Amino acid sequence: MSKRIPYPEPIVSIVTEKCRGCGSCVLICGGEVFEIKDKKSVVARMEQCLECGNCEIACPSNAVQYQVPRGGAGIMYECG
Repeated sequence: MSKRIPYPEPIVSIVTEKCRGCGSCVLICGGEVFEIKDKKSVVARMEQCLECGNCEIACPSNAVQYQVPRGGAGIMYECG
């Protein structure tokens, strides 16, 4: 089971000037966080982010900026 602890700042953002609209982030994202609008990627569903960071790695133009949530926020996984 997991739960999400709200984080006060977005952990994923797009630098619009760098985005080429290639869709790599859309394809790699398991949470379906991104969409292409007006030939650029946008963060459409931040609440679905799995916090894996694959979007930042997959972006060939370094347009996706991902920051790991600081302690006590983000997805918290529980075993049991």
